[in-house]
Amino acid sequence: LDKHCFAYNVRITNESPTQNIQLVSRRFEIQTIGSETKDVVQGPGVTGRQPILKPGESFEYTSTAPLSVKPMSDKTAVVARMEGDYNFVLLGEDGSTPLSSTPLQAKMGVFHFILPDSESA
Repeated sequence: LDKHCFAYNVRITNESPTQNIQLVSRRFEIQTIGSETKDVVQGPGVTGRQPILKPGESFEYTSTAPLSVKPMSDKTAVVARMEGDYNFVLLGEDGSTPLSSTPLQAKMGVFHFILPDSESA
């Protein structure tokens, strides 16, 4: 297996017209191509932060996923895929007090980790 560190960028936007929200936790599953098991990454916030988003505001972050992968360049440049969920709480009128302890879930769609051309050739 080859060790690679993949970087990814995410933008989260609060599309509610009236409600402040706070990102409280996340849970991702990473499936490496050719592996039977999934790695689960979970915890509070993202990159050490639990941002509060007002209506229409966005939060962007960059993170990394260090993975041991088996390149299959003869078949695909994709070496892993990731998907998961973000958990948010709705905030009250003061903009900081959670309205409920039960978080709302937002799905993060599947995306792929791909080796650069120079390494998959």
